Order: sequence, then structure tokens, then C-alpha cells
Amino acid sequence: MLVSRGNHKLGTDTLILNITSAADCISRKLGLCSLGTKCYAMKAERMYKAVLPYRRKQTEYWDKTSPWDIAGDLSAEIRRSTKQTIKYIRISEAGDFRGQEDVNKLIEIAEVLEIIQPTVKLYAYTARSDLAFGRCPSNLIMNGSGFMLHNSFTAVPKKDLVKYQVTCAGNCRSCGLCKVRGNLDIKVGIH
Repeated sequence: MLVSRGNHKLGTDTLILNITSAADCISRKLGLCSLGTKCYAMKAERMYKAVLPYRRKQTEYWDKTSPWDIAGDLSAEIRRSTKQTIKYIRISEAGDFRGQEDVNKLIEIAEVLEIIQPTVKLYAYTARSDLAFGRCPSNLIMNGSGFMLHNSFTAVPKKDLVKYQVTCAGNCRSCGLCKVRGNLDIKVGIH
């Protein structure tokens, strides 16, 4: 199973499964992502030589593995966790959905996990406003990058954050705004 457990921002209660790498992000290629070269996920791929190959292996795993097997593998990984209970699965820390097939596959994974791991929430961010997200099960939270799905999550210059009511704390260990269906218009400072 090609998942990682959290990071300094997400915390250890979160598993990460990427569909693609930031270098291969279709949203950037289609011009749907407003960040372009300021993409935070691309920084890790440039700074650490093992990150891009690892994320590309995650893409291979995603492409070659059925939704039911991915859900089973995630469930096994959750059960193996002894130091900290897994509460969340972050889908695509890097990259984005390549097409509707990826969205549909994630929905199937979430449906299975809703039964076998009912306390675990999956969440993702997407700039793919051209795809359909209407039939997400209740354990899957979709954050639209610059548009509303279950929440809207938009990067703005840090100096402008004071203008907005709901802002990202920049630390997912102490904040859960993106992990609930709140119809929130969340702003984050470009970092």
C-alpha cells in the first residue's frame, strides 16, 4: 500500500494517498489551477528527489488497483495503526483528478470505507470545476479550489487574509474546517 502518514501540517491521524504528482497535475496543464508555479506540492517534488518517484508509484497503484482493493488496503493500514488512531484520509495532497473516472473511483472507495471504517473521513481538494461530484457519500468531503463543492478553498495573498471571515489556520492538526461539509468559503494565504 502506497500511503504516507501525515506530515508536520496534517498530523499523524491522517493517511495520504495521491492520485497523481504535482508535476503531472492535469489542473495546472488545463489552466484550472490559479497557483501555477506557486503550488506547494511542487516544492516537495523539487526539494526532495524521492518525492516525485514515490507519487508516481502512487499513481501506478491507483491505476492498477480496483476501488474495492484500495478500500481494503486503506482499511488494513488503518487497523495496523497502533500509535495513533486514523481519523482521516487525505486524497491527493499533490495533483488532482485526471477525469471523471478518478472521481467515480474515489466515490466507490468512500462507499466501501463508509461500511468497513465508518468513523474515518476522506477529504480532497480539486480545481476540476468541470467534473461532477454530486453523489459523494457522507464520509467524503470535497473542497473546491476557488469554487463551492462541500466547501470552497481559495488561495489569496497573505496580506489579504484579514478581509475574510473564514481563513485557513495553516495547521490541519488544530483545525478541521476542510474536513466537514460546511459550505464554507475558506481562504488560505499563498505559501
